Amino acid sequence: MALRYCVRVWLLALGLCTITLVSCGRSDETWDRVRQSGVLRVGMDASFPPFEWISPDGEPAGLDVALARELGRRLGAEVQFVANLPYDGLYDALAVCQVDVIISSLVIDSDRTADVIYSQPYFDAGQVLVVPCTEWEIRELADLQGQSVAVELGSPGDLALRRSGRRLQDVTMLHCQTAAEALDAVVTGVTTAALSDRVSALQHTGACLKITGNPVVSEPYAIAGRQDSARLMRAVDEALAEMAVDGTLTALIGEYIGVR
Repeated sequence: MALRYCVRVWLLALGLCTITLVSCGRSDETWDRVRQSGVLRVGMDASFPPFEWISPDGEPAGLDVALARELGRRLGAEVQFVANLPYDGLYDALAVCQVDVIISSLVIDSDRTADVIYSQPYFDAGQVLVVPCTEWEIRELADLQGQSVAVELGSPGDLALRRSGRRLQDVTMLHCQTAAEALDAVVTGVTTAALSDRVSALQHTGACLKITGNPVVSEPYAIAGRQDSARLMRAVDEALAEMAVDGTLTALIGEYIGVR
């Protein structure tokens, strides 16, 4: 009886190991096709400069376009853009295998992780504190006590300041119609700081303004692939990591989101 039980347990364990090995060794068909064809199909809604737009000659352009082409080069594949897809249809195009990945200023959506694999973030478009280059004491919201800050009305930065409520009772808030107006308030000395999206901040920083501290509100952009494209997405992550280390990402951001 004991021998039969041990044999059954052993056979069950062997079966589970076999299933695990088959599952782990299962081919990533998308990655196989990309390697065999030498083509990576990228879905994009090219209507969001400076990340993606259609140039006068009808070709896609922008930071995400340059990023996709560099990614393709590192993966040994030619990039084929499937554009201009409507933003709401990007995930549908991915689901029906019309595209291999989406590179289109996608904010990581935790509600989609059952169906989608996101790469590591390549850009954080969230809200950041901007101060004069001569200011060294302000690094976070708590440092604004007794100071003034400009912010776009209704923006995520505005909501973050309102949530800080009691902790920032001594802070004077100037509500502006646009992020550019809020940043100009710092340039002209109307306020000590501004809270702005990172794209607008980067376009204003330079001789007189700088981004300080960590993002107050994070909004990471990432590349999306299907759950059954795990090998492809590992390769994407490896390429992005290389770009971060060798300065390629910084150079692309500087090229497309520069000081105005």
